Amino acid sequence: MKYIKLAGLAIAGILLSWSCGKDFIAKNIKNDVVRILAPANNLITTSNQITFWWEEVDGADKYNIQIVKPDFATINTIIADTNVAGTKFTKTLTPGKYQWRIRAFNAGSNTPYTLFDLTIDTTSNLTNQLVSPVAPLSNAITGNRKVVFKWNPLNAALQYQVVLTDAANGVLKDTTTTATSYTYTFPQATATYKWKVRALNNSSLTQYNTPLTFSIDVTPPSAPTLSVPLTGYSVSATYTLSWSRTGGADVRYDSVFIATDTLFTNVISRTKTYATSIPINALNNPPQVTNVVYWWRVCSVDSVGNRSPYTAPHRKFILTP
Repeated sequence: MKYIKLAGLAIAGILLSWSCGKDFIAKNIKNDVVRILAPANNLITTSNQITFWWEEVDGADKYNIQIVKPDFATINTIIADTNVAGTKFTKTLTPGKYQWRIRAFNAGSNTPYTLFDLTIDTTSNLTNQLVSPVAPLSNAITGNRKVVFKWNPLNAALQYQVVLTDAANGVLKDTTTTATSYTYTFPQATATYKWKVRALNNSSLTQYNTPLTFSIDVTPPSAPTLSVPLTGYSVSATYTLSWSRTGGADVRYDSVFIATDTLFTNVISRTKTYATSIPINALNNPPQVTNVVYWWRVCSVDSVGNRSPYTAPHRKFILTP
């Protein structure tokens, strides 16, 4: 009976090991091939926005796609060299000849590259083309109400039409320009906006790109609160200055200032820190003269550069030997 139990445990252990091993052993895909669905090999098109599309390879984790101009034998420009988790990749290209290739890979192996040729033909017809936005991209956040909108040029375009809207699609600005950028100062301090652009010439125009949403945040964090040392305390160079943040989760770091006067006209130390405490001797250019009074204060800075008010009131300490 004892042997039967031991044999059963051994078999269970083998099965468990095999089951776990299946989860961690990557499939060997070196003999597989990525089958491309679009664009067709040697395609010549006037459309400048190309969606590269391929069939999924069983066992692949990701796909490496490379696009060069004009070909891999004589590379002039590397357009893309990126890893993609899905089976589609979209890129806006200028007129010219291209080669692109793709392979699948996982933790243990990869397929060979599949290589295709592609030509973007010059045309004055903008109907099948799209303007490619550069900035701000979708979900961008800026701390400046003055925003510069940028996009890539189209060869046949004579003008570009830019439309700026609020979050409810109310039009704030609808303008045309011959440049590939446009600057606008938004009247509202903190809000979410959208923008889109299209190209025009004397006989045709592109469609607008999908509107891109971005946010302006010019609201500063609240001022931090100083903790220790209490004002007037005598402390050594190894003593740790501490404070608490009250500016919320958006605070990225704090700036600590040390001065020799209460008005901070003579600041001797400025230190950027991601923590809410720092030893005095770890400050940039720390105070070193002992038995004199130093003043310190802190301000918080958020992810887009908005600065909080300084801590108030400021505090002083006396550095001891």
